[in-house]
Amino acid sequence: MAPWVSLFPFFAEPPSFALGAILESPAIQAQLVGAWGFLGLYIVNAVFNTFLGEEFLFRGVLLPKMEGVFGKWDWVANGVLMGIYHLHQPWGILTNVIGSVFLLSLPSKRFRCTWMAIITHSGQSVFFIFLILGIVLGLA
Repeated sequence: MAPWVSLFPFFAEPPSFALGAILESPAIQAQLVGAWGFLGLYIVNAVFNTFLGEEFLFRGVLLPKMEGVFGKWDWVANGVLMGIYHLHQPWGILTNVIGSVFLLSLPSKRFRCTWMAIITHSGQSVFFIFLILGIVLGLA
């Protein structure tokens, strides 16, 4: 258990939200074999949320405009804003802030290219697409 969870219990991830715990169930795995709609739904979610939603909005639209307000620290403010955007997942705010600042906002600012953040952020989506594909094919 993380140290901040003992101080602030609301930062703990609810057991019903843990994807790993859900997918460990043989009954759920059996239901997902051949569920191509589930894979399709995840792909649509990944494209619209990761690519068009978060990265286009935060790094493509907001980051260039934030320089006027935050100056050379606009990439830090952009990453913090991205972490706060994940307020609906309080257990992941801190990791979202750190990851957004250093893995998404900083490279986008440094190279002045939204594609840096899109590629980095989409890496997890591609990983999960292959994971879900394995489950749908019955390989898990």
